[in-house]
Amino acid sequence: MNKQINTAFIKRKGILSKETDSFRLFDGVGDGIADLFIDVFAGHWLVSYLDEKPVDAIECELPRKSLWFKKLDKTEKESAQCEEGDPAIGRIKIKENNVKYLVDLEIGYSQGIFLDQRDNRLEVRARSSGIRVLNCFSYTCAFSLVAALGSAVSTTSIDLSNSYLQWGKRNFQLNGIDLDHDDHYFCRGDVFEWLRQFRKKDRMFGGIILDPPSFSRVGRRGVFSAEKDYSSLVSEAAHLIEQGGWILASCNHRGVSSEKFVNALTIGIDNARRNIKTIDRKPMASDFSGEEYLKSFWIEIE
Repeated sequence: MNKQINTAFIKRKGILSKETDSFRLFDGVGDGIADLFIDVFAGHWLVSYLDEKPVDAIECELPRKSLWFKKLDKTEKESAQCEEGDPAIGRIKIKENNVKYLVDLEIGYSQGIFLDQRDNRLEVRARSSGIRVLNCFSYTCAFSLVAALGSAVSTTSIDLSNSYLQWGKRNFQLNGIDLDHDDHYFCRGDVFEWLRQFRKKDRMFGGIILDPPSFSRVGRRGVFSAEKDYSSLVSEAAHLIEQGGWILASCNHRGVSSEKFVNALTIGIDNARRNIKTIDRKPMASDFSGEEYLKSFWIEIE
């Protein structure tokens, strides 16, 4: 196992720089061991596994600040356990493309950022100058943050969880953004209800990010399913896009193929009576060499 981890690191060491200190070091079957994943957050290792704890990872001689293990289950909510280093370190600061984020090594679902969206965050930043950006299912508001740093006129983040929105605000403040004076909004509640409110008020956006979980509890709808409800989601969003604007639509549901996802996107935009100018798929980040589960499409609207 140590040899495979070393080989994986050699393939990825080009990602590490003064601007980026966090990446996926080992990606399951893509690096030769199914169901073993190692994420590095500013030198701290998080080892995720499905069945048996991969204790051989402890003997790996690559430098690290701490070592954490997290057993995956169907919901991926089990808290990580510290095996080496300071177990009280908790929340730390990381950098990605010179943007700072807070992550929490202990929590179960995600540490506060999805590393597989690194390239899309860079693209959002490049596309956000001078426009209003809406981030649906915003989690800790990473996409909103890069839009703000990319000189967006305003950002709007929607999430059901107030604690995640507060986390997002701390990410903004960590990067020197003044929330008291700049136009950045944090909206708690159901995405569909907010989208309908925005439509009634004729609020339009130059860019919209749709990155929902595969399943999510929502307001009156009960449960959102990416497999069944994505067409409705993109249809509601398409009503709010300015002419020449863009939608970033992502789906990590492994049961949804790229073809099925594109079909859902096309149907949704047709239902909104909008026209697609271009639609392009963004490949996964290079350190995610295993299963290509993340489907990300950039859609430009006429």
